[in-house]
Amino acid sequence: MKWLLHALLIALGLPNMVFAQLGTALDIRMLPYELSLEKLPVDLTCVIGFVDNGGTVFVQDGTAGTHLHFKPARKDLRVGDRIRVKGTSMAGFYFPGVDVHELEIIGHEDPPQPVHAIYDDLATGRFHYQRVLVEGVGRTLTALDENRSLLRLAMGSRVIEVRVDAPLEPAPSIIDARLSITALAAGGINDRRQLVLPDLRVAEWDDITIVRSAPEGEKLPVTSAANLLQFGTADEPHHRVRIRGTVLAALNDGRVFLRDATPPPPPRDAKADEPLQSPSIAIRLIKPQGLEIGHFAEVLGFPIMQGFSASLADAVVLSSEKSNDPKASLVTLLEFRNGSRDSDLVHLATPAVLNDFFRTPEGYELRFTSEGVSIRAFLLERTAPSLEIGSICSLTGICLIESSTDKGFRSQPERASLLLRTSQDLQVISTTPFWTAKRLIITIILLGSIVLLTLIWISLQRRQISRLEQKVAHQATREERQRIAREFHDTLEQELAGLSIRLDAAATRPLDEKARKLLETSRSLVSRIQSEARNLVSDLREIEQAPPLPAALQQLGSRIPEGIQVILDLSPIATLPPHITHDLRMIAQESITNAIKHSTASQITLHLSSTPSLLTLRVTDNGQGFDPQKTNGKPGHFGCMGIRERARKIGAEVTWDSVNGQGTSVRLSLPLVKKNTRSA
Repeated sequence: MKWLLHALLIALGLPNMVFAQLGTALDIRMLPYELSLEKLPVDLTCVIGFVDNGGTVFVQDGTAGTHLHFKPARKDLRVGDRIRVKGTSMAGFYFPGVDVHELEIIGHEDPPQPVHAIYDDLATGRFHYQRVLVEGVGRTLTALDENRSLLRLAMGSRVIEVRVDAPLEPAPSIIDARLSITALAAGGINDRRQLVLPDLRVAEWDDITIVRSAPEGEKLPVTSAANLLQFGTADEPHHRVRIRGTVLAALNDGRVFLRDATPPPPPRDAKADEPLQSPSIAIRLIKPQGLEIGHFAEVLGFPIMQGFSASLADAVVLSSEKSNDPKASLVTLLEFRNGSRDSDLVHLATPAVLNDFFRTPEGYELRFTSEGVSIRAFLLERTAPSLEIGSICSLTGICLIESSTDKGFRSQPERASLLLRTSQDLQVISTTPFWTAKRLIITIILLGSIVLLTLIWISLQRRQISRLEQKVAHQATREERQRIAREFHDTLEQELAGLSIRLDAAATRPLDEKARKLLETSRSLVSRIQSEARNLVSDLREIEQAPPLPAALQQLGSRIPEGIQVILDLSPIATLPPHITHDLRMIAQESITNAIKHSTASQITLHLSSTPSLLTLRVTDNGQGFDPQKTNGKPGHFGCMGIRERARKIGAEVTWDSVNGQGTSVRLSLPLVKKNTRSA
């Protein structure tokens, strides 16, 4: 093949080398897509088989068919013209064609001879864009627009569209006729260069030949729906049949359900007194024709197998008249699902519970449960049904077998649904009680949520109250401390100041040596008491701005009277809450005061250290010591008792270690727990 040679040249990097022109339709047709984009030269002699508005022409030669494209369109070309074209290859939608640069009409002859084709030939694209000869039965004929018509042709069990470039008016009587059609094989192509659905193109009605005329519908025998598509019923099972019966339902989309008035002959094993069953059938009209429920109608249509039972397609109504409304057949769930009532109007013997319903493009779908069996129902109305989930309903409607499955040599129904004609087919027996399981669960969840939120609110209120209590207690303590500080300042400190002035005045008078010494000792004692009083007032007023504990202990060391050696062994510690710092400082101060007053110590050591879990404060002196068993105090002496109370308040443990003549050590251990940090 020439295109194989050209592909080899491209692979060798020589795409511009001189290449022989494509000279046959087969060469063009089989050209790979990538090569067709190279605009290869074409010189083709062929015969026109079909002209599409002059812009596209379909041609054939002795090898195959292809398509030609003109810019501008040619209006002078006719089917049967022999032409010679020169141009370049183009990709086309399905397979390559030709962009025409030059065209010469050589002469005129008969169109290309069509080839016989079946539906599979058209679906596989075997004869695409070539003239074919097909046979089939005319199903429907409608107008596409003023100048074009659409014929649907049954080719065996498949139906194909035939587009005729001629108006509908001069068309022959071709519905239900056996036809032979000469046409161009074509079809719709997607963007992946795939043939989606084949169709046929016909230029004029003369290309359609009636092989056998259609029988007159009014003269056809009335057929039982149960006998349709059975073996040996007719030589041409795809021709129209005539059905007579009562309309069970007529929908706006052209669907009609008919209860057949012509019962089939009884089966051989039927009992003598057993009533004959008249099956129902689903019918699809070409267009709605005003049928209503209860009409007695004669319908002409093509039998097809759809779902589980035979039905009629492309049907027309021959006649109809008003009659009695049909009665629904009372059926069990087993009968509803076993296929014996397909397309019939039925009433379920057992009520059903509504589980759910939702909107669909056609209306509403409802989900029911009856004796443990799930049932789908369809209501083709735009208005939502006024139903409550859980309602118990009585159901009437058209039984539809939606799908089936093969078991051995028999087909068994797999799934059945119910088509409700109107909302009147759904009768509510009883509404759902208010306290359904769903509502009960929702209520329990809501109550649980309320209880949980209440508990959270109570917890938050307790915290708020606790914070307010602490704030009130703190404020009360602060005010009480300030009151005590004022009382100390306005009474004791003032009295001490007055006493100090009197002692200073007494010191100016002549006194003997013993009296003078006593007076100086008294003045020193008063000064020390004044200093302690001022420190106490300062402590009472400055608890909120208390310095860190190491700094506070340094201040205590600086207040120790001269003559006593002070050793400070203070390590850095984590920040403590102000009230804990205050109590520790007061414990250290009381321990120092006891050492100065009672032990005649000459050296006092202050030790402070901490670990992540424990703080240690120790005050050690080298005084005369005492009996640690006597720390509970005696009348008028409450120093050790106060130390013990302060330690208990902050959660610390205090111990005294003393031996007579060897000094005393006061040790306080404070656990560093998280609550101390939070209390800050």
